[in-house]
Amino acid sequence: MVSSVLLALGAAASWAAYTYVSGLRSNILKARRTNIPYIVVPVHPFNRLWQLTFWIWIPLIKMLPKSMWEDWMFIMQGDWAYKSLQDDFDKRGRQSFIIVSPRGMTLFTNDPEAIHQITQRREAFPKDTTSYTILSMFGENVLTTEGAVWRMHRKVTSASFNEKNAAHTFAEAINQTQGMMNWYFYKEGAISTSTPTIKTLEHDTMTLALNIIGYVGFGLRLLWPGQKLPEDTDPKLVKYGALEPPPGYTMSFADALATTLEKIIVLLVFPWALLKRLPFEFAKVAWEGKVNYLKYMDDFLKDKMADVRAGNREREGMDIMGQLVRSKYGKGGSKDGAELSDAEIIGNAFIITVAGHETTANTLHFTLLELANNPSGQRQLQKDIDTEFGDSDPATWNYEQNVNTMLASYIGACMNETLRLMPPVVEVPKVVSYNSDQAITIEGEKRVLPAGMGISLVAVSVHRNPRCWPTRPSKLTGAPTDLDDYLPERWYRTSESTSTSREVEDDSADTEDYGGFKGSDTSASMYRPVRGSFIPFSDGARSCLGRRIAQVEMIAMLAVIFQKYSIELAVDEWASDEEVDKMSAEERRKVYAQAQEKSRKTIKEANSILTLKLNGGKHVPVRFVKRGHESYESLKKSELELQLDDYLTSHAAQFQSDPTFAPYYQTTNTGHGHGRSSRGSAGSPVKRETPAVASSMMPAEIRVSRRRVTRAAEEIIQAAIDNDDDDGDDSEGAESEPEQRPSRATATATATATATTATSNALIRTPARALSQAAARMQLPATPRDVVQIAENGRIALRNRATSLYHESGITEVTQSTREALSTVTSVLFTVAAFELYCLRPELLPDRYAFTIPAIRFLGTSEYPVQVPDIFALLTSSFWKPALTWALTSLILPSLFGYFFNLSVAAAHSHVSASSGTHTRGRPRTSNVSAAQQQQQQQPEYVVDPLMFSIVKAIATYVVYAQGVTFGGLIDPVAISRINNALYSGWKGVLVGTAITGLTAIYDAVLRK
Repeated sequence: MVSSVLLALGAAASWAAYTYVSGLRSNILKARRTNIPYIVVPVHPFNRLWQLTFWIWIPLIKMLPKSMWEDWMFIMQGDWAYKSLQDDFDKRGRQSFIIVSPRGMTLFTNDPEAIHQITQRREAFPKDTTSYTILSMFGENVLTTEGAVWRMHRKVTSASFNEKNAAHTFAEAINQTQGMMNWYFYKEGAISTSTPTIKTLEHDTMTLALNIIGYVGFGLRLLWPGQKLPEDTDPKLVKYGALEPPPGYTMSFADALATTLEKIIVLLVFPWALLKRLPFEFAKVAWEGKVNYLKYMDDFLKDKMADVRAGNREREGMDIMGQLVRSKYGKGGSKDGAELSDAEIIGNAFIITVAGHETTANTLHFTLLELANNPSGQRQLQKDIDTEFGDSDPATWNYEQNVNTMLASYIGACMNETLRLMPPVVEVPKVVSYNSDQAITIEGEKRVLPAGMGISLVAVSVHRNPRCWPTRPSKLTGAPTDLDDYLPERWYRTSESTSTSREVEDDSADTEDYGGFKGSDTSASMYRPVRGSFIPFSDGARSCLGRRIAQVEMIAMLAVIFQKYSIELAVDEWASDEEVDKMSAEERRKVYAQAQEKSRKTIKEANSILTLKLNGGKHVPVRFVKRGHESYESLKKSELELQLDDYLTSHAAQFQSDPTFAPYYQTTNTGHGHGRSSRGSAGSPVKRETPAVASSMMPAEIRVSRRRVTRAAEEIIQAAIDNDDDDGDDSEGAESEPEQRPSRATATATATATATTATSNALIRTPARALSQAAARMQLPATPRDVVQIAENGRIALRNRATSLYHESGITEVTQSTREALSTVTSVLFTVAAFELYCLRPELLPDRYAFTIPAIRFLGTSEYPVQVPDIFALLTSSFWKPALTWALTSLILPSLFGYFFNLSVAAAHSHVSASSGTHTRGRPRTSNVSAAQQQQQQQPEYVVDPLMFSIVKAIATYVVYAQGVTFGGLIDPVAISRINNALYSGWKGVLVGTAITGLTAIYDAVLRK
């Protein structure tokens, strides 16, 4: 028997090794035929098991020699695209490469030419729906389908995404944003010029987007604290818009939807049958949200069906689900015969809610943080808002009159720049058609991609591809390009296109009309990236259906916020409000620079679960202030230089003919070829004056000097100039006052005047000076102190490396989570039961001889007989009689009594009245306890009372095992005897275990009290 098992295991291992090697060899041959650079990896980075456990394996792999993993490790790390951005493509000097593994291969590309072809040929390069199958949990939808089924979903759902509904979304976004800002500034009757420090901005933008999507998806008015539903609200919709759960529910609709979205990963990963039974709090919350959400959706669907069948007039406003129901149950139904099932209607409503809620909220969140990091950009944004709207009431803004102007203004530029740097989806998955190989042009050459190969359009990288975007040296980091910097003004560099890509005409492109908005992603008056280089909403037939709605929503929210308010980073970590009030402008700039540095670092720690966002409790603390009350107004020098540079470039026609600015424009015309100044040559107009200006500013007594300057003096002059330039490049918070700084010519003349006296003595050579110079050039041996310092540095480096590996391994997190899981009464109960089973196993499943490990003389070991549990005992009554007896007395009876005689139920009821000021999921904090929270607090602490469990187990053990009671022969006396003999100390040992669990339950209750 054992030899057969071993033989089967050996055969399985051999087959796995063969398929691994043969699969890898086959895929390498396919990759070679494409003539595209490829990288071989041991396991595909999209493998589910690898994605869940990579944090364990990567630290272990990195212990190997670096040459074994440095070429491919980058692609194996989670969110590599957002962490690497453009760097890994730059290192390879190519815009595309293939990852080859034994089970598949994937093309990663940031080539706009290739991306444009792939997105336009839907049949040849369909969406990789295997990545989205888990999102069909509520029903198939427009995201999880392909082919003819997708075409039907697309045509039915696209009817709701039109300009009329975009106008409704615009109005609701204004209304909800005003509600959020009023809640920030006027909650609890307080009126101030600044909010307290906000650490929940990500949560609040989620709530804002959720309120808007509630209107967009369901036609509901969701409220902020202190608001009330309009009097003319449909009575059927009151229960969906109320802040309190209606009868029959444990959550309000907003809370159920928010919880479902918040716990969506839990709902996607765990089977629902298992999730319902898990004893963990996160599972209970996720299950409660899902049950409430589905119940709301079923009722909502029935209400909509009743309205349609009754012929009720459609209400004004946007209601995607209502329109989906009307397309099926309305008069005439769908014109082209396309019809969704009820499950598909709910599935599409859900996916539209997820997509619209997550993406919009995260984009607004990142935009607010980046504007807080860039005060000068914030001022420019407010200037454009003032020009467009002045002090007018946002409720009077008109969609048709204002939307195009807003998209072409700095509002649209800020939105576009956020989408460029932090697209909601960093990689767009595609796949080569499984039917045949496909030809495509990559980097100007024809390539043939094998059928079934995966494709990843790396949006976050193509958005930073210097071949596609106008770029300059970074003023913030000194990098060769500013493509990693948040610069909304980039979108006005319309004359600087550097793209070397060309749009390939493709006769096989899909030209069928699938509905939805057909305009460009950017305004015609802005920089228009080449097709394929800007894909925050993807492109082609499978582009985002709601992109127009999302754009309208974002620009409306930004306009409302910054019409009356500004946003600033909170500096509480470095200074209190009182300390800031006493600071000078220079000190404020320095402390704000620290906040900027940490904010940018935090933003770089974003990662993708469904979309790109700050996860794991990461946040950037901010404050909203009323305009005119900003604490950090002054421009940084780098920001001022950028604004001056942009102004001179955009007004070239006005200033180019002026002789004063001629040298500046001559330099820019010979710079990078972009029509911009070359920072490496002329520098900015702030740092360097033109010769004409410098000559006019030079004092007469210095200008008339024509004395030749010696080489030593020239070196001192250059040092003075360099120091002058370096002083201008202080930290980002340094105060900039260019009008008070001397020009380069003035600095040169001043340095020349001082150099004459400074070098007069330096030119005299003395013996002592010569000896000192010679000594300085001699190579002296290291002192003992130097040796000790080197050894200490090596020790510190080794310790830091060991510490880094320890933290990267995740041991701390695993230890903490294990500790939390075991620090419960339930864990103690399970531990005691596990110990009893450990003692019972040899009695119930006795060991049998299997085989002998032979002696190994080299190791000095003797023969070792191996014994394994006799599995065949499971087929006999000698196993089941004692097993069921023990289960009855130690598990079944105690659990039944602990469930029905649950003392924690009464305790939960008695404490409901003492609870207040709780936080409702998905909603802002309120001062009252909702009905849903009261009902939740009335839930017992434990499903099975651990104290009652221990008491009943002790009684059953004493009666059965100590007194030998068989209850009229129902229990076999032989089974009782066998259990008593097997357990440690017999029935007395079990009683000790019940005493331990009982005392633990009492101790836990005392701590909770």
